[in-house]
Amino acid sequence: MKRRKYFSLIALMIIMAISLTACSGNGGGGSKETGGSGGKDGEIVIAHAGPMTGDSAQFGDMKGKAIELAIDEINEKGGINGKKVVQLTGDDTGNPKEAPNVAQKFAQDNNVLAVIGHWNSSCTLAARGIYDAAGIPLLADSVNKALTDGTTPTAYRVSLTDTAQAQALAKYAYEKMGKRKAAILYTANDFGTGLMNDFATAFEELGGEVVASETYFEGQSKDFSPQLTKIKGTNPDLMFVAGYYVETALIAQQSQEMGLDVQMLGTEGISSEELIKLGGDAVEGIVFAGFFHPDIEFPGTKEFVEAFRAKYNKEPDTYAALAYDSAKLIFAGIEANGESREGIMKYLDEVSDFPGVAGPISFDENHDVIRNIVVLTVKDGKIVPAAEQVD
Repeated sequence: MKRRKYFSLIALMIIMAISLTACSGNGGGGSKETGGSGGKDGEIVIAHAGPMTGDSAQFGDMKGKAIELAIDEINEKGGINGKKVVQLTGDDTGNPKEAPNVAQKFAQDNNVLAVIGHWNSSCTLAARGIYDAAGIPLLADSVNKALTDGTTPTAYRVSLTDTAQAQALAKYAYEKMGKRKAAILYTANDFGTGLMNDFATAFEELGGEVVASETYFEGQSKDFSPQLTKIKGTNPDLMFVAGYYVETALIAQQSQEMGLDVQMLGTEGISSEELIKLGGDAVEGIVFAGFFHPDIEFPGTKEFVEAFRAKYNKEPDTYAALAYDSAKLIFAGIEANGESREGIMKYLDEVSDFPGVAGPISFDENHDVIRNIVVLTVKDGKIVPAAEQVD
């Protein structure tokens, strides 16, 4: 009797071992050394990390929609090498404490070939090391210059650095707008602090004067009257707001209410139709940077805009365009070099003038995109290209 029980136990253990072996297959993926090689069941997996909830959710939502559109388009053509492309989404809530959790989830999934994200610079900086350790190519539109400082070579930037953006805006303000006395109001995170420092340096080197520099906290500050009162007392002819559209809309409204009549200048962080919805006529005339506008056409721009409108009944913003281009770059890398993380990065290292809807894409030796800003403004309640652009 005992012997029968013993053999029964052995048989059960063998069956369990076989089952566990069958269930633990890695789907053809790999670590940094081996490289991922696509998903299971004939799928190719790319991931999107960004703020799907929280104050920056508008941007995460638009990026996710653009990636979905790119995936739908390639799947309608039969996918890549006959395989369907799928998107995994991770919500970092715009919080740098949550971003590493999202990155870890993707890093542990050997099927993930590449990641598009994060949107917030602080989130990207908090997560980039995890992707690099796993050998996962990261295509980010975060602007903080530290992203491409050489310590995480798997990171590629599809937007301009905050330094390049701030320098271009400072030159535009001084030379094109004729401004000489600037006040700066910036959000107290990596994005805002970097822009504040770089804009101030560039503006002063051109001969301008920074007469005030005030800060606020994204998602927390609602009453800007203390900062605006100080700024009003310095009599600036320009107020550079280094932040996002929610706070910028409030700043514009409160400036209007307190009689602070000053030209506002913003960054790509406010390049969204939500700015107008929230700010109303108070944001009329604001000038800001962008990396894309539907009326500035490159090959494929018109088709992308029309397809996005048809699918979502929305206008694509800067980040939708950059996410769409990022997905297309990944697809091209897989088509050229096969289903591996290394193959995608090899393609990104070698690509030149890729036909993106936001303009041709090439990367320099630091993995920074080579492009210039687009200067936009709000006119008659719509975002349009400014009459004068950067040289």
